[in-house]
Amino acid sequence: MNHAATGRAQRKTVTIHVNKKGEVQHAEPEYFEISKSNQEEVLWQSSDPDVYFTVEFEDGSPFYESQFSSDFPASGLVRRDILPDLQRRYKYTVRAGGAVLDPGGVITK
Repeated sequence: MNHAATGRAQRKTVTIHVNKKGEVQHAEPEYFEISKSNQEEVLWQSSDPDVYFTVEFEDGSPFYESQFSSDFPASGLVRRDILPDLQRRYKYTVRAGGAVLDPGGVITK
């Protein structure tokens, strides 16, 4: 089924794994890969639903917003002015429990 034809965005989940103290340990996958033409978006979630986290793109976000959190975890669609490029990595920072992690992602056609 072509989700782009139905107007529904597909969400790819990035799980933020935290330890028992609620500190971020790693993201899975470390790099998200979403398709602009398929209208995919990212949904960040914590391995512990009670842990508050933030996500921030500091050097340019491929999305219309640059900050996300456990309260607002969906990226929304890729900006119209962003071109698909497997060589371009969008670094972002995840903060949870006082710990910091710097994973990233790419935008495909």
